[in-house]
Amino acid sequence: MLKRINVEIYKKLDNNWKFENVIALIFVIFGILGWQFNYLIGAIPSIILSIFLMVVTNKFKYVIPTALVLLFSYNQGYEAQTFPFDIVITVAIYVVFVAIFAIIHFKKEKLKNIKGIIGFSILAIGFIIPIFWADLITEEYKIFYVMYFSWLLYLILYVILCINIEKDSFRIISFSFSYLAILITYELVVTLIRWHYDNLEESVFSFWSYIGWGLCNEAGIVLCFILPFIFYELFKANTKTISVISIIKLLIALGGIVITMARGSYLCGGLITFILSLVLIFKKNDYRLFKIITLLVIVIVALVVIQFKVNVFKYIVDFISKVFEKKLSANGRNEIWTDAFNVMSDKDYKVIFGSGIVSEIKKLNIFHGVQYSFAVYHSTTLEVFVSAGIIGLIGLGIHFAEKYTMLLSKDKLFIIVFGVGYLMVDLYGLIDNTYGMYYYMVPLCIMMATINNCSDTELFKNNEL
Repeated sequence: MLKRINVEIYKKLDNNWKFENVIALIFVIFGILGWQFNYLIGAIPSIILSIFLMVVTNKFKYVIPTALVLLFSYNQGYEAQTFPFDIVITVAIYVVFVAIFAIIHFKKEKLKNIKGIIGFSILAIGFIIPIFWADLITEEYKIFYVMYFSWLLYLILYVILCINIEKDSFRIISFSFSYLAILITYELVVTLIRWHYDNLEESVFSFWSYIGWGLCNEAGIVLCFILPFIFYELFKANTKTISVISIIKLLIALGGIVITMARGSYLCGGLITFILSLVLIFKKNDYRLFKIITLLVIVIVALVVIQFKVNVFKYIVDFISKVFEKKLSANGRNEIWTDAFNVMSDKDYKVIFGSGIVSEIKKLNIFHGVQYSFAVYHSTTLEVFVSAGIIGLIGLGIHFAEKYTMLLSKDKLFIIVFGVGYLMVDLYGLIDNTYGMYYYMVPLCIMMATINNCSDTELFKNNEL
């Protein structure tokens, strides 16, 4: 009897965009609560809801929104000296459940879904090899040894996702990413407000915000990665209500990018928005969308003016001066890139095998004091070259070829929207930290596995609950 009830529920909920849209929003609300008050306040309900949905529907896809919430709602920051047992144990319990679920539902034929594995594998091996001549890690920072296995962990994650993500998972994944923009922008806005009221004498635009799981420029990278998902919703929207909701999410994401104060995010996000907006005009031929966007922008600007009154002009001047005072300067990157080449010239074998991901230890002034960390080089190619040498660069080249080739299995619209997203973020990676950083690699693994497995990329259908 219970099995029959589960089947009936499953038939009503499975592949229903309205249900999955609401579920994705609920997960993001849990994420906001967790980031705002306490991580476990958001994590525990997310895990419980995810387990319930997985048991009822027998679908792995509900792991994705949970994983994004667990990843992007951590608000305490990461330190090598501390170990958050309560958080790790909670997440570990969920991981064990997911592993058991995956084993029970494993089917041998799913192994054919593993594509794009050659580049990942070479990078994983390339990053591990230099651990044999790692000599900078002290007893206090042994946790840094884990970083040599980071690409191996990404490889394992990618394989797990390829084997388990179902063909009908695109909707919940797309909605999860588009609503994630709300969570990240909320974190940026609240952080900015807190900083402003703690430093009333200084300009609101004179700080570099830290939101727990990452810095504001890292949040900008994630928002740029999210933009194509929101645009894809706009392309696929078949009602005015859906279009308005998607436009609101787009404005929220763009607002979050503005708050990051990161010039790279402005360039990347601006190019994605400009290119995909042009495509939207010619492809959809629906100028009502842009009338709605214009109206919403006017309303938002009016509300800002009413709230801040005569201070609006001052804020605009502060914003422009803070963002563009560095103009086209490298903002310290020249020195960082020079350090990278100096590290590589130390030994000949490092050119082939790399110096290792922990090639320099630097003292950083962060939001609550001083912390020692390994150096990152603000460039995908340089980071891989220093960490894994020529072997790593070969793996990276193969990975890029595999990543873009996968898009060709989809329709023309999908290729354009997500191809533009891939390209712009990859160009961003030439001047900032993308590849190798968990906040980018986890979404990338999810996206690549989704492209591998999901045959149906429609978002909005007329099925009812």
